[in-house]
Amino acid sequence: MGLPGFGLISVLLIGGCSRAPVVEAPRINSAEAQEGKTIFQTRCFVCHGREGKGNGPASTGLEVTVRDLTNPSWQDSTSDETIRSVVRNGGQAAGGSIAMAPNRDLSDAQIQSLVRYIRQFRQ
Repeated sequence: MGLPGFGLISVLLIGGCSRAPVVEAPRINSAEAQEGKTIFQTRCFVCHGREGKGNGPASTGLEVTVRDLTNPSWQDSTSDETIRSVVRNGGQAAGGSIAMAPNRDLSDAQIQSLVRYIRQFRQ
């Protein structure tokens, strides 16, 4: 293979490396999706609001601003692991407020379904 063949291979390799990998969203079954919604709508909405905007009925009585879960900047900068940790261990787990109480009674599967539900708020 001469120099022209090397150039063609280089272009193909470089072109292939410049594309972002296609990542398919994890599939969740309807029972798992419903469980996350149920947990959020019975526990989290009080502060975060029904639509996750941080405007729940208890949000006005707190001395801290409640997280707007629809904020794209927050959604992009916060890992699922951080969300799991805050749900399980409370707001202080990520340097937040004690107003976000821990939910140690939730199973790992319940927390995962809640994380997926929270991710649906991204606007």
